[in-house]
Amino acid sequence: MRNNWVYPVICLALLNAVLLGQYRLISSCLLLLWLVRISVLRQPMIIGMTIGLLICGIVRFGGQLQSDLTRRPPDQQVFKIQPDDIQVAGDQVRFLATSQIDHQVVSGFYRCQNRQEQRRWRTNWQPIILTGDFDFEPVQRATNRNEFDYARFLAQQKDCHYQIQVSPEQNLQLIEPQNWRDRLHSVRQKCALRLAQLPPTLSFHAQALLLGIRDQQGTQYQETLGRLGVIHLLSLSGLHVFYLLSLVRAGATYCRIPREIMNRLLLVSLPFYAVFTGNGTSVSRAIGLMMVQLLCEECHWRQSRLDSWSQVLGLNLLWQPYLLQSMGGQLSYLMAFALIYLQGQSNFKVCYWLNLISLPLGLRYTYRWHLLTILVNGAMVPIYLPVVLSLVGLALIGQFACPPLVAGCDWVLRSLYQLLDWLATLPYLTVTFGKIPLLPLLGVLVLTLLLMVTVAPAVRRRLRRGIILLYGLSFLGIHFNPIGRVIVFDIGQGDSILIQQPFNRHHLLIDTGGRLKLPQEKWQKRYQVSRVEKMTINYLYSQGIDHLDAVAVTHQDADHIGDLGQLLQKIKVDRVICAAGLPENQQFQRQIKPYLNQIQLTPTLADQSFKIGRQVYSVLAPVTAGNGTNADSLVITTNLQGTRWLFTGDLEQAGELDLLRRYPQLTVDYLKVGHHGSQTATAPAFVQRLKPKGALISAGRHNRYQHPHEVTLKTLKQARVPYWVTAQSGMLEWCYGPLLDSDNSQIKTTIKDWVNDDN
Repeated sequence: MRNNWVYPVICLALLNAVLLGQYRLISSCLLLLWLVRISVLRQPMIIGMTIGLLICGIVRFGGQLQSDLTRRPPDQQVFKIQPDDIQVAGDQVRFLATSQIDHQVVSGFYRCQNRQEQRRWRTNWQPIILTGDFDFEPVQRATNRNEFDYARFLAQQKDCHYQIQVSPEQNLQLIEPQNWRDRLHSVRQKCALRLAQLPPTLSFHAQALLLGIRDQQGTQYQETLGRLGVIHLLSLSGLHVFYLLSLVRAGATYCRIPREIMNRLLLVSLPFYAVFTGNGTSVSRAIGLMMVQLLCEECHWRQSRLDSWSQVLGLNLLWQPYLLQSMGGQLSYLMAFALIYLQGQSNFKVCYWLNLISLPLGLRYTYRWHLLTILVNGAMVPIYLPVVLSLVGLALIGQFACPPLVAGCDWVLRSLYQLLDWLATLPYLTVTFGKIPLLPLLGVLVLTLLLMVTVAPAVRRRLRRGIILLYGLSFLGIHFNPIGRVIVFDIGQGDSILIQQPFNRHHLLIDTGGRLKLPQEKWQKRYQVSRVEKMTINYLYSQGIDHLDAVAVTHQDADHIGDLGQLLQKIKVDRVICAAGLPENQQFQRQIKPYLNQIQLTPTLADQSFKIGRQVYSVLAPVTAGNGTNADSLVITTNLQGTRWLFTGDLEQAGELDLLRRYPQLTVDYLKVGHHGSQTATAPAFVQRLKPKGALISAGRHNRYQHPHEVTLKTLKQARVPYWVTAQSGMLEWCYGPLLDSDNSQIKTTIKDWVNDDN
């Protein structure tokens, strides 16, 4: 009987989700339903295979779970760094190092002292032994809702849980490769260095497709493909491996090497190629399918493609337990599964179905969808990889014999990306859907797969209606959510606060956060994604928000408005509200000047007000136009469903006492503490008079100012005011709306339910 393997392997995948996934209740219910389905088959072979795989899964996944829960820092201080695990960006070096005793992997950072040292790191091809006395810190997890969790990525994909900071005093020693693995890493790095000599566009694609290396220099290309929803073109679920294999087979045929000998050589060499390319998800799946096919051909077995897919998925799951916990793993196997049933269809039809099937996962992880995605896929999929691989091959030949050929290949590839970038930036073609909930996602996925294989017209009509209904309900639930929110983002050392009104219609952002940019030499500079993009904009997209009614900027400091330019570039903003006098500030002018024709700039002073939708915001300070200093901070208060909030920017104690003098009847339920909890703000008389029922402090972890100061915390404790600090609690969230009792609404935290309350 064919297709026996799919039943036990899906059971294994569901067990994996129960033990290692985030949604264990839903996964448990699905596992029970699937076990019932298997029992109904009454096939002893399938039932036996299922029991066997479940036993293997419990042992493997349970062991992984136990290992994760009991993980401790490495016991010793000697590590090996493989040369292809080193990334150099500006003056920062990032690497993965493996303990020489317990084989734990740690993430390391080093700051280059000069350009020569940077060059040595960048051109190194030998393993490095690292010794010294290190402080191991857990990798910081995501602290904002829907933020990319780099710590989770490292733990699941690299088995790395701790990080170290390496100083020049610690010993770094180059060594010769000691075993086959060292030699493989060294050869890979030598190849990467050779490919890095190509022009940047060709270099990135050559390294990504041939070696599985993607560095920060290629971020712009990945962003372009990502905006169009065609990021998979860089690997197309491992299809480039099939192209390379076809070239090898063609060469073997030309050299008259018998097919049987070539098959055996490939069976031996393909696992080494998987390691050589970094063992990426798509590559390991493609190589696994090739090896199963070669084994069947060698042993004269007949096996269905679905059985081959199932066997590769099962083996890879037992080898890499977190395989299906990432978008890449889910998309790779889902698209490969769909291709089994789309065999023989036209290219455009294949692209159409692959886009429909991948759409719910794309909305789950990226929240947006480009209306040209299906057309671009249909046009690009048949030609992208052949064209790119051909250009890379010609460039490698031209590198030795014909430099103009290299320049021509680079021009063709850059022109292709200029076209794609133009398409990606066309207005009104990107739909910000938001993060689709899990249950509708599963429903849409199942119904779309059924629609793909169903022939009966009446059934297809019902399936289409079901898919449209689930998408529609999800969209309405996201875009007309009756719950409003006040969000204090964990933006590091800075401020960024979102007031999200009920039904998701109107939004005000107070400050954007940002980094203080120190003067750097050219070699020290590196590409950095701004905090507003990683945290604030990402959250807005997840909520279906691609437009802000207004941004209120409190004063000139970079940790409050440093990312304003990046925000205005990415998100449509109607108004920028600021204190009078700030528009004359040179730093503010640099941020706002490119966007003055897109926004309305509204300077304001005390005793004025502004409206966002129907919500009224009163301005309490400054009284006169200033230069944008802390003393000139824009102070805003508003009443959200009977709960009064006060946002004070970096206003210092003198300004706070002046507020009490000018507004003796001022009352506050929640106070956004001024100046990140500095001792220069939060006067005891101010807190005693306001008597808020909660105080929120935005400060960075291990910041050089040591905010919040102990004096400020003592003031809040003495006034018996509970407080929350983003450095300990992550993103802070307060909810209100017609369905909620705002008097009983509590501050929610992202890291943990942490609150300091001495009452």
